[in-house]
Amino acid sequence: MSHLPDSGLSLDDLRTRVDEIDARIHTALMERAQAEAGIQAAGRAAGAAPALFQPERDADLMRQMVERHQGDLPLATVEHIWRDLICACTSLQADTAVHLDGSADLIEMLDLARFYFGFSVELVPGSDAADVVGAVTASAGDLGLVALIDRAELPWWRGLSESGALVRARLPFVILDERPADLPALVLAKADSMIDNADIAVYDARWSDLLPGNLMDEGIEVLSFFRSAAGVDALLAISGELTEEDVRAACLAAGAAPEVLRRVGGYAAPIDGNGDPDDTFAAEDEEPQG
Repeated sequence: MSHLPDSGLSLDDLRTRVDEIDARIHTALMERAQAEAGIQAAGRAAGAAPALFQPERDADLMRQMVERHQGDLPLATVEHIWRDLICACTSLQADTAVHLDGSADLIEMLDLARFYFGFSVELVPGSDAADVVGAVTASAGDLGLVALIDRAELPWWRGLSESGALVRARLPFVILDERPADLPALVLAKADSMIDNADIAVYDARWSDLLPGNLMDEGIEVLSFFRSAAGVDALLAISGELTEEDVRAACLAAGAAPEVLRRVGGYAAPIDGNGDPDDTFAAEDEEPQG
């Protein structure tokens, strides 16, 4: 019986070891599904509806996974397995659909949705981002997936509100070189109230004139913007530690305060999976000039 170099074990022994590990993994998966069912049952008993998507908890668990990951197994593979597992467990208890932005490339949207929400969740293509906002607002607990496009075809974020759909996550969450499912997008969902402790806050801002040219210098990222004869609408991202007054002052320092400024959600800061797990991703694109 031949032995493999440096392993000290024969090929048959290694295959037996793999089989044993597979059995332990399968047992752990079944135990996790059972525990998830218990969590959902306890939530229903307390009057809470089952939730497919818990972005704050998901972000914490993903950070822990990135911090402990090592070896040759691609981090994106582990991320996808984990996302598929958690969504498969929770979708058994929650009847939730994910509405897709029809203005983006359908294949890329499907890849992104399946990567993060698995194959157990119903996907519903929409006509455009505004259609997704409306579908999430009208639903009991559905999610929306909207592609992030620098110059939007319409200011769809005007439909976001605390009583309806809000921005709850930004994808991809783990930033990796040459990663699969890398379409930049936002996840929309309802929330009982505005999440005040999000790493990044998202604002609907409107100017009747040009968009200030120095927003990035003030720590403001323009996620998307829409220009019309009436002025410029922009979807802004900025540190969640700042108040609305701070954000308005930052816009003024960048060139002009907006006539309209309202918070429409927030999300956990993406993780740089190529380096230090504690590093967060900062946009490097130049701000669109007015």
